[in-house]
Amino acid sequence: MNLLQPGTQLDGRYEVVQLLGQGGMAAVYEVRHLGLHSTHALKVLNADLARNEDIRGRFLEEGRIQARLRHPNIVQVTEIVTTPVAGLVMDYIEGPTLGELCRERPLEPQPLLEVFLPVLDAIEEAHRKGVVHRDLKPDNIIVGRDNRGRFQPKVTDFGIAKVLVGDSKDGKARTQAGARLGTLLYMSPEQIRGAAEVDARTDIFALGAILYEAATGRVAFHASSDYDTMKRIVEGTYEPPERVIGGLPPVIAGCIRKALAVDPAERFQDCAAFRDALEQVLEANPTVPPKPARSYAVTQVGHVAPPSAPATEESFAPTYVAPTGQPNPKNTARLEATAPPAVPALPSAAMQAAMNPVPPRQGLIAPNPTTSPGFALVLSLFCFGGFGQVYNQQVLKGLCIMGLWFVMAAASEAGFCMMVCLCMLSAVDAYRIAAKRKSGKLVGSWEFF
Repeated sequence: MNLLQPGTQLDGRYEVVQLLGQGGMAAVYEVRHLGLHSTHALKVLNADLARNEDIRGRFLEEGRIQARLRHPNIVQVTEIVTTPVAGLVMDYIEGPTLGELCRERPLEPQPLLEVFLPVLDAIEEAHRKGVVHRDLKPDNIIVGRDNRGRFQPKVTDFGIAKVLVGDSKDGKARTQAGARLGTLLYMSPEQIRGAAEVDARTDIFALGAILYEAATGRVAFHASSDYDTMKRIVEGTYEPPERVIGGLPPVIAGCIRKALAVDPAERFQDCAAFRDALEQVLEANPTVPPKPARSYAVTQVGHVAPPSAPATEESFAPTYVAPTGQPNPKNTARLEATAPPAVPALPSAAMQAAMNPVPPRQGLIAPNPTTSPGFALVLSLFCFGGFGQVYNQQVLKGLCIMGLWFVMAAASEAGFCMMVCLCMLSAVDAYRIAAKRKSGKLVGSWEFF
């Protein structure tokens, strides 16, 4: 990959100090300005990709986009160098990425707001300038601190940002219809489908996935394969955040649900609305955002455990695992653009079955935890044969036993003995059925013996 060695000079003005991180498309270095002795970050395309004209053009477009997005929570690109390689000189931010921060433990509500609200402000500014990021994820948010020790998050990596027609240097957007760019775990459903008209609401979806991860420490849509991950995203299937972590404020859970709505029309329509809703966490009587109709229904599919049930380790995984033998980028972002395989038509039979359950069979008597087996036994032994069955809602059976009781009562001495046997059998049966209902099992009206 032709990595730059420490001491290498670029344009006679910058000197490489060390490699900070190596991604699939670019490497990031710490560099020092030779005249000012100031520290900067330098992002350089990998040598094999730098020969691709389209990728090189997108890389330079990233620099132009970030250079004109002047906001305290966006990493500023200050210069382009060309010799011995082309690279973007940008702010050097000390601190972990948000992905590294929330992998250690979920953020409490107060620090969560201190990190996430400035990110919303930064993306709002980008949207105002006609820029859709399209690759927002925790590892593209660097959590630095200001001179008073407060969190100062910075958004970076606009390498696959969508610029409105006429705003880019060559007068046209670089994204073609059907192109699928971004990081899979944070892609919106419309990105998965390769929709041509991806707008600012796709960033809202990614921000919802980031908020989910920061609040719970878990990835919303992780699955065992890329196909299953894409299926979960387009169906809106994820573990409700309040089930993952107890005591999560309802406002945060509601904001996550609304931002992760499958239908863009049901999401927050801009970052300002997202911020206004999230800020209510600190209010005495907050207004919880309404639940998206489709997305909220689908999140319940397959979840039968009570809200307090712990999530299994198999259902979730960390956001990022550093490749073996490569540095973990802590001080600035990496350029990553992945193109997942095309998504085949998603089967809907399982979802339809879950959304439209088969009605219970007629003749079944539902479980009843308040049913008393002892009371059913007393009714059968000391009251009248069949009363225990009637108590258990086995009416047909109870009436049959009562009828036999009267027939035997009118018979001879042998009939009396049969009455005693019938009483004992009905008592045992009444106790068994009552115990079955109390334990939560269905009972059929045909269960005479």
